[in-house]
Amino acid sequence: MIVGGPGSGKTWLARQLGLQYDLPVHAVDDEVWDGNGHLRAPDDIDRRVRQLTAQDKWIIEGGNGRTYSDRVERADAIIRLAPPIWQRLHRVLRRDSLQIELLRWTLRYDRVFGARDCRALQDGSETAICIDIRSNKDMQRLMLAGIAKS
Repeated sequence: MIVGGPGSGKTWLARQLGLQYDLPVHAVDDEVWDGNGHLRAPDDIDRRVRQLTAQDKWIIEGGNGRTYSDRVERADAIIRLAPPIWQRLHRVLRRDSLQIELLRWTLRYDRVFGARDCRALQDGSETAICIDIRSNKDMQRLMLAGIAKS
């Protein structure tokens, strides 16, 4: 389970770990939006994410706090990405150009959902490997060492 704000590196890390550990990778955003770019109903989103969580093996990256407890309960590892805000803003600008609402959301993310992401680490700490990534150096260590209980 990988969580963090926009531009934190969730998708990149999920793909890297998926290749490294031969696991299927799923993005919550793919369950939030339909093929035409329309927002799905909350119950539909939750049902879809819970179906992914019910699989034997997975990496699920992204939000949807209503399903955090389901994922925390089944996760072998929980990774929270929280690089500096300037880095996230830079990545969002590079990836999505000048989308003002997404930039605003990036600025607000920690205030709105930061505590929820921290709780996911705390809630899973007895049953899962919990990793808090706050810098490029932390990410390099993870990629070199792999996921192991420290």
